[in-house]
Amino acid sequence: MLIDKLKFLQGYVKIKLSGYAPERFLNLCSNHNILIWNLEYEDDNYVFCISVQGLKRLKPILKKTRTKFVILERTGLPFVMRRYRKRKLFFAGIALCCGLLYTMSLFVWKIEINGNLHETDSSIIKFLEENKVYHGLLKSKINCEEIEEELRAGYGDIIWASAKLEGTMLIIDVQENLATNQQAAAQKETNDTPSDLVAEKEAVIYSILTRQGTPYVEKGMEVQPGDMLVEGRNAVYNDSGEIASYQYCVSDADILGITQYSYEDHFSMWYEEKIFTGEESEAWGIRFFSAQIKLPHLFCKFKDYDTVTDEYDLKIGGSFYLPLAFTKETSKEYQTEKKQYTKSEAEQVAKGKLNQFCEELTQKGVQIIENNVMIVTDGKSCTASGSIKVIEPIGKRKETAVTDIPQEGQMEDESDGNRD
Repeated sequence: MLIDKLKFLQGYVKIKLSGYAPERFLNLCSNHNILIWNLEYEDDNYVFCISVQGLKRLKPILKKTRTKFVILERTGLPFVMRRYRKRKLFFAGIALCCGLLYTMSLFVWKIEINGNLHETDSSIIKFLEENKVYHGLLKSKINCEEIEEELRAGYGDIIWASAKLEGTMLIIDVQENLATNQQAAAQKETNDTPSDLVAEKEAVIYSILTRQGTPYVEKGMEVQPGDMLVEGRNAVYNDSGEIASYQYCVSDADILGITQYSYEDHFSMWYEEKIFTGEESEAWGIRFFSAQIKLPHLFCKFKDYDTVTDEYDLKIGGSFYLPLAFTKETSKEYQTEKKQYTKSEAEQVAKGKLNQFCEELTQKGVQIIENNVMIVTDGKSCTASGSIKVIEPIGKRKETAVTDIPQEGQMEDESDGNRD
């Protein structure tokens, strides 16, 4: 393949050789290192290909062997250039196009986000723009390591981030930590200020594992909001068994409690259903850099309709995106029809909403142990109410109050003063 490209760049011709001693001609070409290929014998003549440079060296050999040739085909870049040598604007256009493509390849025209579940693409892109990373930025000004650090620092639930450049794309892969607990909160601490862990809500202690600090609760104890769970100081006792001083620290513990979430949902048994008529209207638009031009819907006279917008980025290959995109906006007409849920249908809708609520709790690291939600229908409405018992982290951080321990001399002076 590479040899064929080199032959095309140098240019070659296909010729038909005839005369007195064509075999001697071929031998002399070999002796003079003149390359010929695709040699064929047709109608008492030899047909073969030879480069333009080799063709120029044939004159003495032709004279010596009393042969002659006829050019059948001309192939290669030199002949193309010669054919279009008077079309200067054509070559100028090619050069300008190549220059524009090269210039566009120096910028980022698409930012792709992968792996995000809670954080939307638009919020991450907006965050990047606030940190001066945006569409149309020079690739030389992009520091992938800095982007990774900014994402981890800016989003508490992103525990891993990777940024890489591919073509004119900036590809960002993230991994979110869906479980929130005291250990994650401790990792967010940016200083060594002593702090306690106190109860965030009413709960029954399910388990406690203390790594640092003085625990105040144990399994099975009931706590109220604000109750001390782990204090950020450790008492130091003297030989008499009295507290001599305190050692302060940032308390660190995994504390799980049994808590309850109240749940209530109410909706009417009557609802409106969209019935699409099949009538559609399309409108096209174009986006160039940040400017967008949208054509109006010429035949859209729908009263009620949904709109779906598709965007088609212009690209070369898989990752060479250009700052040009086409948009297609489709309006689909629908009519509304009032319907009523049956009892089983209403219960299924209520269960779907309840399951979604429970799934959101699970994604936050909450373990559901009991579901006490009842679903009741009365013909006009459907109500789901009750409580959900869960196991979840319950500690929140609070700054430790610093207490001074009176020295022995100070205690004697205070005692004398009281006697006087």
